[in-house]
Amino acid sequence: MTTCLLPPLVSRPGQSYGFSLDSDEREAEESTAMQKPGEDSRERKERPEEAQRPSWERKTPTEDRRKRREDSEPRLFMACDDGQDNQDPPEGADKSDKGPATLSLGMDLNLDWMTLDDFQKHLNGEDEILSGPPLSPSELRDAVKSGDYMAVKLALNSKEDYNLDQEDVSGMSLSMLAAAGGQDDILRLLIKKGVRVNGRQKNGTTALMHAAEKNFLTTVAILLEAGSYVNAQTLNGETALMRACKRGNADVVRLLLEYGADCNIVSKNKTAAMYFAKLGNNLMVCDLIKDHISILSSVAEDCIRAYFESRLVLLEPVFPLACHRLCEGPDFSLEFGFKSQPQPEGSGILLFIFHANFLNEITARLCGPCSVHAVVLNDKFQLPIFLDSHFIYSFSPVPGINRLFIRLAEAPTAKVTQVQ
Repeated sequence: MTTCLLPPLVSRPGQSYGFSLDSDEREAEESTAMQKPGEDSRERKERPEEAQRPSWERKTPTEDRRKRREDSEPRLFMACDDGQDNQDPPEGADKSDKGPATLSLGMDLNLDWMTLDDFQKHLNGEDEILSGPPLSPSELRDAVKSGDYMAVKLALNSKEDYNLDQEDVSGMSLSMLAAAGGQDDILRLLIKKGVRVNGRQKNGTTALMHAAEKNFLTTVAILLEAGSYVNAQTLNGETALMRACKRGNADVVRLLLEYGADCNIVSKNKTAAMYFAKLGNNLMVCDLIKDHISILSSVAEDCIRAYFESRLVLLEPVFPLACHRLCEGPDFSLEFGFKSQPQPEGSGILLFIFHANFLNEITARLCGPCSVHAVVLNDKFQLPIFLDSHFIYSFSPVPGINRLFIRLAEAPTAKVTQVQ
């Protein structure tokens, strides 16, 4: 947890914080400043009690005037000792030894402040250049696992050359340990040092899956920003979205969907994200998945209709909408089943490829720079139906299982490619 301290109050000329000085009191300050140091110390020795009393408790010739103004002018009086009664100062005391009026809170306040640049440096582990004795690889792993931020920071700032992608017998790397424990500060340090965020355990589990399953929302956000593959699957076909749905982690589900998580990916058991949402008996998660699929399908249909205007009538889709983030790799593959049905005269099957943005409101388009290099269906190259469009392809699936492969251009800055 990072603590940000507020800046201390700095008094400016003409600015008041709850009390003000009368003209007589200001004259008293001036006379005090002009008094010789020897006389001041001698008078303070003669009046030890008076020197220890807060200045606003000493009655002055202006006291009556202040009392008359109390009803119309709000004032703040604070004393160190609440049990101390106001007493008249000893006779002979004058205004000359009065110091500037101060607020005594009974404690020393040493407030510091942090700029946004300093705070960002702290998040990146660059706020302090600390060094210490290096840790062994096993000690570094234990420090990450236990959340010992300072020990990890000292170790990474040392001259020791660590293998930050080291794994244990199950394939758990340092980034996975930090993600599984929700250790955001440590995870940022590791990412800054170049740790891989898409490593996999022997069963295919990634750091993002660990964080999504544990409901660590900020950890999921950090990993996604660092380039974690949102649609990566384990050996049994599970994704981070499926694991979040299973646990009922609604906020994590919403964030994964905003980053292009594919709701229609199926596991080895032919179950998709909606199945896991229902398995967790979480109505909010079920509604998120249902609404997302509905919006995505509606946007795709509207985009196709706008492109063809009134020349095309949409029928049932051959397979559900599939999503692939361009930053996750240049290739997309999909297996789907197709049942042969009599086709009305003048109809056919087309493959539409969209460029889309999922963040905030989903938008899709069929124009602009194209990332598609080749489309292969059942080992046969498919051709675009228009010479000026690489988004719409002829498509001839066969009854049974079909294998679709699309070769894409790598575009790390692009958000999502949708395939239908």
